[in-house]
Amino acid sequence: MRLLALTPLIMATVWACELRVLTWNIHHGEGVDGKLDFARIGRVIRDAKPDVVALQEVDVRTERIKRRDTIRELESLTGMRGIFGASMPFQGGGYGNAVLVNGTVLGSRVFPIAASEGMEPRSILMVEMRPYRCSQDLAFLSTHFDHKSEEDRMAGAGIANLPISLPAVLAGDLNAPPDDLVVGTILQQWTTATKGSNFLTIPVEAPKHQIDYVFFRPAKRWTVVEAKVLDEAVASDHRALLAVLKLLPGDE
Repeated sequence: MRLLALTPLIMATVWACELRVLTWNIHHGEGVDGKLDFARIGRVIRDAKPDVVALQEVDVRTERIKRRDTIRELESLTGMRGIFGASMPFQGGGYGNAVLVNGTVLGSRVFPIAASEGMEPRSILMVEMRPYRCSQDLAFLSTHFDHKSEEDRMAGAGIANLPISLPAVLAGDLNAPPDDLVVGTILQQWTTATKGSNFLTIPVEAPKHQIDYVFFRPAKRWTVVEAKVLDEAVASDHRALLAVLKLLPGDE
């Protein structure tokens, strides 16, 4: 009887896991000093010790990054597995979102966000994965909503709120402040890891606004251990946001 009484505690120890999530709009690798520097981007990521990273404004083999493959270079610099999801063709290559994973990638899919006339196409990249430090499959979504069209941002929120069977994390640049209708719509299905006023990410030199976020669902499966904005103000025009989450045991 004593052994049976201890079993739930043992299972909780085995199945609960901590997940370090980083989200960052990397401005195609160009810093505010005008330098294209993937090594600097990689160093910031590596120093944060993430399990998974959501990246936005990612170029792959475009003219402005001299036909370089951002994903392959970041894989080499960080030791993580990279997945790219193009939102649109651009300058002979692709432009969109990416995910870096310290773990096993089980599959990925790009969900296009319908663009209004004259607006830039956007998308959500979803990666099914199992982090090395977890015994649970997860869905991880990286996205970048349009900065001009509220209609397009709302369309993105609708896609993000579609049912997901796995425990999930959504991270990215929503181009909307916390009190915006778009964020409120996301919060109908997701819980924010960055509640409060301490998560300002733009402008990078002296941040005054939060438009970058980490969300999770279902709420009862996750707790927030820590969340902070990284103190790096040169490598991109956004500051990176780190959230440390704990996934709790459960059947969902």
